[in-house]
Amino acid sequence: MHRIAEMEIHNYRSCKKTLIKLEPFTPLVGYNNAGKSNILKCLDALVRGKGQTISNFFDPDKPIEIIARLVGLGDEALNHLSGNQKSSLEPYIENGTLDIRFYQEKPGTAKNAVVLGIRSPGKLQDEWANPNGLPQAITTLFPEPTFINSMEDSAEDVSKFKAGNTIGKLISNLQKEIIKTKGEEINTALSAIGKKLNLDGEERLKEFSDFDDSINGKIGDFFPGLTLNIDIPTPDISDLFKQGNIKVKETGNQQVTDFVNMGHGAQRAIQMTLIRHLAEITKDATKEGKTNLLLIDEPELFLHPQAIEQIRGSLKALAKKGYQVVFSTHSPFMIDQIDISITNIVRKNDEGTVVESRLKEAIEKVLDDNESQARLLFDTYNLGQILFSDMVLIAEGDTEKHVLPTLFQAVRGKTLGEEKLALVIATGLPNIPGMLSILNEMNIPAKALADLDFAFTVAKSKNLIDKHHPDLESCLDIIQEIQPKHGFLLNGRNPTRGNNFKASDIFELLAKEEKAKDHIENIRQYFKNSSIWVWSLGAIEPHLCLEAKETGEWYKFKQKLLDNPLNEVLEDNSHINEFVEWCVS
Repeated sequence: MHRIAEMEIHNYRSCKKTLIKLEPFTPLVGYNNAGKSNILKCLDALVRGKGQTISNFFDPDKPIEIIARLVGLGDEALNHLSGNQKSSLEPYIENGTLDIRFYQEKPGTAKNAVVLGIRSPGKLQDEWANPNGLPQAITTLFPEPTFINSMEDSAEDVSKFKAGNTIGKLISNLQKEIIKTKGEEINTALSAIGKKLNLDGEERLKEFSDFDDSINGKIGDFFPGLTLNIDIPTPDISDLFKQGNIKVKETGNQQVTDFVNMGHGAQRAIQMTLIRHLAEITKDATKEGKTNLLLIDEPELFLHPQAIEQIRGSLKALAKKGYQVVFSTHSPFMIDQIDISITNIVRKNDEGTVVESRLKEAIEKVLDDNESQARLLFDTYNLGQILFSDMVLIAEGDTEKHVLPTLFQAVRGKTLGEEKLALVIATGLPNIPGMLSILNEMNIPAKALADLDFAFTVAKSKNLIDKHHPDLESCLDIIQEIQPKHGFLLNGRNPTRGNNFKASDIFELLAKEEKAKDHIENIRQYFKNSSIWVWSLGAIEPHLCLEAKETGEWYKFKQKLLDNPLNEVLEDNSHINEFVEWCVS
């Protein structure tokens, strides 16, 4: 299936200079007013090739330019073009790929307001060519898009027949099936009607003849020699089907209701149901050699979670049957696990709408061994948070997962979500650097929380700190000094598991030593400059007076936070308050 693989937008609405990559199924996520809808509208404008009014220009003194790369232009697609159209495009196609350009110098909807151009992808320095029949070739490859705007009346898409809307496509498909099986029967019935209504009908009704005689007796007074006859043409099958619409009947109510009289939730549910049905019946759409663009703004609007997942499945089915589906969403239910890597995060800054690097490109650019971190980063637990947040907090383990949300709310008076923070659990210190690198490449702000042993192990191995940093060396000296007192094991100078100690336990013992405090604080400040918070007491548990890393302790602590003033629950108020402020700063 051919499709639009990427698009570069200049000066269209909020898209001053925006680059976006597209797949057969492409989710767009981002806050309100980031420009997601403008990207959908830009796709619509590109394919339609129609002039844009001044309201669609970011700067009315500069042109709108949209450059798109088409891929998958094989024989199946090209054979659908006329001979002239095909010969016009083929010289510019390289390995099934073609660049097209929409260019409008000034606002306006005049016929020649837009100039379309094509270019070989491998010859970016060449001028844009505009061969005869180019607009028709583009609209043949990409028929009129179906655009469903979240804020527009669903009735426009469902209750009124148009060639490009949902009900129009469904009725057209139904028409084809009926003509195959009942065409002769319907034409016979229409012919019988025509005999009674048409001017030359064999059984024309007497009322028509009487009407003709009446007006012809009068027209002669003004224009002698003229004869008037009324003619009622017989509609063909397609005319009849164009009158089709949706009627609604509820259980327990015999009254038939027009679609437009239903509530917004019911309208959206019906609309998405019809799209889902369209996905099931368009199994042979790709045989036509065309790709239909389906552009939907917030398909989940007014739908409950189960319905959202169903419409997501239907849209994915359409993406495999001759449709390129691009949609905006605020719901994590609209993004399946497998589609996270190709989800576009849309943001707006002083330069207008920008689309950040996708996870797919971030993984390719970042270190080769980060696939496990990427899977962890975007598992089901983390999905809705990362894609829809301003800042990601990466924490090490289960204690943070269970305790931090309640602790944060108790200190801040707001939830993590209200502060647009996402909490991601790394399930181990080694995952933290890779996760930070991936998020940084995606331009998603991120901070990490780590136990003190992170500085001596993972950070050193990943070259996040000099292996012989003086404060690290001083701390290792102190650990050697206190080893005989506690009886823990060392591997050279480094703490190791054994004698009922974990390495992390040894660093918590280090944090209790008065002469280690300045060195630990220096280490903490060093990592804070790299957006990593290191707990001064070695781990989060000592700060919260938790005796163990287990469910019972977490539950009791959260209950204390709910039942008592914060200063009665926390022994180390200042450190926790500093931590929370660091999270939101």
